[in-house]
Amino acid sequence: MIRRLRRAPTLAGLGIRIGLVAVVALIAANALLAWIALGAVEQRLEPVIKDKANVLARSIANDLYTAVRLDIPIASLKGVNAYLDNLLTDHPEVAYLAVADPKGKVLFLVQAENGTENTFQPIAANASDANAGTFVSIVDSEYNIVHPLIHDGKEVGHAMIGIDRRYVRNTMGGIFTDIGISLCVAILIVLELTLLVLSLTVARSIGLMRRLMHTVSEGDFSASIMTSGRDDLGRVIDAMNGINAEINRRFRALASGGSAAVLDRLREGRVFAEAGAYRPVQVLLAGDVQYPLFFFIFGVELSRPFFPLFVRDLYDPSLGIDASIAIAMPMSVWVIAMLLTTPFAPTLIRRLGTRNTLLLGMAPTSVGLMATALATGFIELIALRCLTAAGFGLVTAAILVRLAMTAPERRRALNIGVFVTATGGGSICATAIGGILAERLGYENTFIVGAAIVFVAMTIAFGFLSPDEGVGAHVSTPANRRRFGIYGSAKFMTFMGLSALPSRIVLTGFLFFLVPLYLDSIGFGGAAIGRTMMVYFLVLLVMNQAAALMADRFQNHGTLILAGGVSAGIGCLLFVSTTESLPLVCGVALIGLGQSFVMTPQVAALPAYFRNETEAFGTGPVTAAFRVVERAGSIVGPLLAGAVVAVAGLEQAGSFIGYGILVTTGLLALLLAVGVFTRRR
Repeated sequence: MIRRLRRAPTLAGLGIRIGLVAVVALIAANALLAWIALGAVEQRLEPVIKDKANVLARSIANDLYTAVRLDIPIASLKGVNAYLDNLLTDHPEVAYLAVADPKGKVLFLVQAENGTENTFQPIAANASDANAGTFVSIVDSEYNIVHPLIHDGKEVGHAMIGIDRRYVRNTMGGIFTDIGISLCVAILIVLELTLLVLSLTVARSIGLMRRLMHTVSEGDFSASIMTSGRDDLGRVIDAMNGINAEINRRFRALASGGSAAVLDRLREGRVFAEAGAYRPVQVLLAGDVQYPLFFFIFGVELSRPFFPLFVRDLYDPSLGIDASIAIAMPMSVWVIAMLLTTPFAPTLIRRLGTRNTLLLGMAPTSVGLMATALATGFIELIALRCLTAAGFGLVTAAILVRLAMTAPERRRALNIGVFVTATGGGSICATAIGGILAERLGYENTFIVGAAIVFVAMTIAFGFLSPDEGVGAHVSTPANRRRFGIYGSAKFMTFMGLSALPSRIVLTGFLFFLVPLYLDSIGFGGAAIGRTMMVYFLVLLVMNQAAALMADRFQNHGTLILAGGVSAGIGCLLFVSTTESLPLVCGVALIGLGQSFVMTPQVAALPAYFRNETEAFGTGPVTAAFRVVERAGSIVGPLLAGAVVAVAGLEQAGSFIGYGILVTTGLLALLLAVGVFTRRR
């Protein structure tokens, strides 16, 4: 009986297994540390809160004593409730503040407004039943602090404080949530690093060996694998290079003394390294740019949860610009700077190669983030955002153009999906951690951390990509007139105006601009804003590949784009209609679902719906034009939202964008139904 051999695991399967082992170990270690840390925090937090409450009670008693020593009865004091209310605003852990007479009768009382007015009911002690120093609890509180007010050796009143029992619980819950989010981000980073190391040590080497074997099988002996690895795969590569070198050595020896007829016969259908110079073997996969792009987006997007708030702090009213418009300006200027560098990506790839083009864009981005941390004025911030955005635009456009140019016909959406997956994963990590870092380290230090992460992306790109990859590639840009001729196509621009433009307005005008401001206005902190925005990128990351698979398998790009527009519009309207956490999260999730249905199919649909334009102008210029129109929407988004906010408010601005995306989606559906845009296979 012949046993069936077990199939050897693929490299992808091996990477997943290694990643799972690392993730399990990471979860176990973090769970243990979290359990120890939370226990220590809980033990130390309660005594600190009690001590603070005692200090606050003494402070109130001392302030009241100033009036009491003038023989003014406590019950006759004016403005005590306003005074207590100001103190309550500054101390979120306090459930109530009260002043009582010596017999325990409550004279003044203020309570925290946490939706618990029915629970916090004052209970005054009867004068005949109350003894000195004994009081009935004012409200349902974990800790009740009573501090006597003494005048001439007599108790003339008492300052009373109650600590909200939910404060410790909520504080611990917030810490636990931050730990959980940090763990999720760590898992994503570990997976990316695991796949990166596996690709560097195994996948790339095997890919190079396969490419060399294919080249040799075609009769080309002039190639060689450039590697310095000393592992087992490196030794195999050295052996393959040695065999190829021996073939070329024998050919050159024969050429030095052999007959011309024999040499001509050997050269038929074969290529040798006759001059001794070997052509390096290159292998470019869609995932090659995923790892540097992930860390690049991670570093840049760290400021996403708090950037409008950061701009608000630097806003200068003397400039004469409405505050809402001023907050939107750095975001729109960012996109303008990106727009200026986007069209140059194809040419730079052809002249400098993919790696050098990425490094050329990442360097100013890192410097710009570092300098933004030191910005002291609004105008200075605008200039630094231009510097940062110029590099960001070049990097993202270069990667997207390169992926589109190297994508097989039936896998175009999946190839572009690598871009969306990397940007989505980096954005998830950034928005989750960015809000936490902003609360713990401050806005400025968070920008510095982002700059350091971008430098890591530069290091990965430098060591991971070949310097010659993309040099001399045909990018279909023979002349500036032809390069920009695509913008004269009414059909193309109409499609972009009803699809790409609205989707970017939703992204930059609603998600990046309105969402942080709206959440801040209803009391969300930096970490909570980051967690809420993270849902968008999480949905985008999960659904992106599903949308790409559906687009490639069913070729239903138009249907997906329409479904995405409807989902995003409903999400915008839901978000601004509530202040509750769950509906807010659902609104952001619907926006993420809609964007996942739109982003990848949009790029993949270009050659199908605009085959004539692609053949006339080339894949590179058409893709670059798509990015330019997208970024035009990114410019309009924050300014449009800011203008509506200045006139009508945050809720109305969100509703305006939500209804707008539904209207444009309806127009696009109508044009698709009547055959204005037709797929060509």
